[in-house]
Amino acid sequence: MTALEEVQELAGPIMEAAAKGDFEPFLGALDDNVEIFDHLPLRIDGKADFAFYLQSSSAGAESLSFVFHQPSIRGITENLVTINAYSRVITVPKNGNDTKVESVRTTLVFVKRDGNWKIVTAHISPFPKD
Repeated sequence: MTALEEVQELAGPIMEAAAKGDFEPFLGALDDNVEIFDHLPLRIDGKADFAFYLQSSSAGAESLSFVFHQPSIRGITENLVTINAYSRVITVPKNGNDTKVESVRTTLVFVKRDGNWKIVTAHISPFPKD
């Protein structure tokens, strides 16, 4: 199996789970030292910090989901694969307010280490407001 095929096989269930609000497969795919750039003006360093950020940012939500659209998966080398996608972050608040839908661009970088694919960096940025 090629690197591209391996990551496609891994990423499918991660994307399906995130669309249903289950982020455990995504968290499981993160490298312990992952570097994540989100819409915040700061970098999130490490799997534990991102898990805390995700938990705190969804604390006031009835549900939170992340839906990937048009993912482009590219094998760069046998140990490096990227995924770029348009995505939607859908937040349903607990207080009955309107559902919030935010369109974002997503880039995930997978590296194969010791036979395992891990996300070593991610960049999630919202589309500019008109």
